[in-house]
Order: sequence, then C-alpha cells, then structure tokens
Amino acid sequence: MPWLIFAVFVWIILLVIVGLKELGRLWSAGFWSVFVSCYLNNIFLTKGFYHFQETFFTYRGIPLLYLFAVGGIAIILMRFLPEQKGWQLPYLILFSAVLTALESYALGKGFIIFLQWSLPESLIFRLITIITIVWLSNLTIKQQQKGYFF
Repeated sequence: MPWLIFAVFVWIILLVIVGLKELGRLWSAGFWSVFVSCYLNNIFLTKGFYHFQETFFTYRGIPLLYLFAVGGIAIILMRFLPEQKGWQLPYLILFSAVLTALESYALGKGFIIFLQWSLPESLIFRLITIITIVWLSNLTIKQQQKGYFF
C-alpha cells in the first residue's frame, strides 16, 4: 500500500505542476529514469544491499509502483532543471538530498530495509543516478522552454 500512495502522490503533483503539454515533451525523462532505476536497483537487490517491503506487484524484487513513481519524479526533476549549468549541480544535490530524506522516512516506517547499505551511500548513489538520468534525458528532450511557478 505505501508504494501505491507514493506513486499516486507523485503523479498528482506531476499533473498539477507539470501539466499534460509538458508531460508530452518530458516523457523520455520518465522512461530513462525507469530504465536506469530498474537496472541499478536490480543489481543492488541481488547483491543484498537492501530490500523493499510491502510490495504487491514486483519486477525482480522492485515494486512496479515504485518504478512508476520514479518515472514521475524524473519528469518533475527535468521540468525545473535550471538552464544555467552553474545552478544544475546544486539543484541536483538538493533534489538528491530531498529524495534521501524521503527514503529515510520510508526506512523508518519499514518500507525499505537496509542490509548492507546506509543513507550516505544512498545519497551518493542517488546523486550519481540522477546525474545519469539528466544526461540521458538531455539527449532526448527538446530544448527547455520554461515558465517557473516560483
């Protein structure tokens, strides 16, 4: 149930702040995010670093609703990615820290169990993953055309 709530929450936020027009332009970020997350989570799960709890439908131990939410998060990430290169790394670090804090909450509630893993390792892993997703997304998304809400 927590992964369903997480996915619904992410996609409601996505539809409200990104909109359908931008979703059509940024969908490839979601694709790359699901692809990269599925691949890397599969490696770490098979090595026994962590384990997902309370899953209904999974692919190799990864909740499908988690992957669905991760795709939405990448679309939100790309929607607000600063165009100036100097601001992109601090933005990605902040985004990684927020997602790691969310993971810390999931860890505290028992939705994820760390076996051979820690939050600092998770932060570094997440930052590298997000940088990879942004790089791949920039290869497939047209030039950013933004109007920030804040």
